[in-house]
Order: sequence, then C-alpha cells, then structure tokens
Amino acid sequence: MDNWLYSEVLKQDDLRVPKFARQSTINWMKALRFEIVNEHGVSTKEQFESCLRHFKAAYPKRLTTLNNSFIFESLYSSLTNSLALQTSAKNASSESWMLPSAIVSWYYSVYFSVLSMFGSTGQAVDNNHASVYRAFGSNLSDQMPHPFNMKASYVKNEEYGSNLPLHASANSFSLSKTFPENEDAARGMLLEYLSGNAKYYTWLTKERVLKKSSHNDFRTKVAKEERNKQLPKTVAFMHCAFRYRGKANYRDGIYLTYGQSSAAETKAFIEDMAVVSKFMFISGLALAYRSPLSPEVVKFINDINTNLKGIDSLSDDECFWRVL
Repeated sequence: MDNWLYSEVLKQDDLRVPKFARQSTINWMKALRFEIVNEHGVSTKEQFESCLRHFKAAYPKRLTTLNNSFIFESLYSSLTNSLALQTSAKNASSESWMLPSAIVSWYYSVYFSVLSMFGSTGQAVDNNHASVYRAFGSNLSDQMPHPFNMKASYVKNEEYGSNLPLHASANSFSLSKTFPENEDAARGMLLEYLSGNAKYYTWLTKERVLKKSSHNDFRTKVAKEERNKQLPKTVAFMHCAFRYRGKANYRDGIYLTYGQSSAAETKAFIEDMAVVSKFMFISGLALAYRSPLSPEVVKFINDINTNLKGIDSLSDDECFWRVL
C-alpha cells in the first residue's frame, strides 16, 4: 500500500501538490541564503559591517530607542533559536523529521530579531504575529538590507507589484525548478515566492470579507470596494516568513518528511536556514549598534560570552555573535 497517508489526505483536498510544495519551501531558503552571502559576505563579521553601513545610510539621524530589556531580550531569543538551528545543522544527516521544528526555530529567530529592530527604532508594536508582519511591511521593510526589503505593493483590485528594491530589473524564476546557484535564479525565486504570498494574503482577505458581510462574491461594485479597502497595501518579508512557518507545520508539513523525495536534502536545508537566521540576528544587532546603544551592544556580547549555558561546547567559529 504505497503512500496510504497521502491518499487519505487527497480525499479531503485534491489540490495538494507535494513536489511543488517541498521544492518551493527548499528553494526559497536557498535563494535567501545565496543573496545574503552574495550581497553581505560569508562571515558574520563581514555581514555585521555590511549591515552597519546600510543602517547608517537608512537612518542618518539619531534614533530614539525603547527600553534595553525589550531590545536585548528579543535579540537573545533570536540568538538562541539561531543557535538551535546551527546545532541541528551540525548534527543532521537525513533525519527529515527534524525539518518542521527547525522551521519553527528559524521563524522565531527572525521574529525576535525583528522585535528588537522595532525597539531600536523606537517603535512600539503589539507582540503578536499579525501585528508584527503588518508593522514590518509598513514601517521597517524599506529600511532593511537586501533581501529582507522585498516588497509587493498594492496596485489595484487584486493586483500587486512585486519588487526587490536593489534589483528592480529581476524577473521571476520558477520555484519548482532546481536552483542553479546564480543571481538571476535567486532573485527570481524571491520574486516568485513574494508574488505567491501576495496572492495568498489577497485570498485570505477575501475570505474574511465574505464571512463578515452579506456578499456571496465580488461581482458587485460594493463588494469590490469593500475587498479593495481591506486588502493589505504591502506584503513584505515578514508576511512570507509567517506563512512559511504555518505551511511547514500545517498544510505542507507532510511533504517535508514523507514520500520518495531525497532525504539527503535535509542537512543542506537546515544549513541554509541557519545562515538566514544568523543574518537576521546580525541585522538586529547591527541596528542596535547603529542606535545610541552601541555601548550596550558590547555589554550584551560580553554577557553572552560569560553567561550562555553550554557555550563551552561551541567552537570559536560557532560563536557567530562575536563581531566586535
């Protein structure tokens, strides 16, 4: 009885496409990792310097920050989730069942670094996923280093324009293809994933509007106006990250661990997630250093070196926060 579980799943939802779901999940992370290394360097020290230069240009005026506790506890949570990925990547071989929880660690490393960035720029935001991805799209996205500044902007009706600000001429590249490790493919896959998320959040908004109204569809002028009013004006990186976590643990989770696809991709996939999560942590650290909190960043790094439990098990290279 081949693929019994998948056959049962299809009885309830015959639109599930396992090959595309798995490949797009893996390729988006490959594309992010490629662009981070390509634009900002391999080592976290190189990346820190790159981010610091970027934030000095993005925030030329003195920043007003929130309290130290919020900023540095958020950074610490980002760090520990990134360390969990680093350890998983080090120990992984073909254990596909590690992937769903690894994606959760990846997401929370990203999420907490973004929270710290709100703190470093003096922006209070509700500590829930929807508030964070909306505020990121509205208030942080334009100031982020590539590729975290990707953005799909509302045009009209259900149309969005997807863009990588530093590479506006990039063209979409199919996420279902094998990633050829070049700039055009990486940027094209980022655009493709962003466009797919714009369509998803459009669908989500339409479902919400229909549930709360007397409309059965969007054929009437009133229904269209209500839909257009509710559609997000921006779909950005954190929209993508939040959906990525959800897909990996709900709708698409089965494809990461089940079937005939090669389990050999497991280690490389976790390694890619580790690179991306480290860079997001480093971005948050650099923004805090760019703010008036540079002395506190030094204290934070020294404090981690002294008080992180289990640090003796790490090599110097694995202590990636040591950038100063």
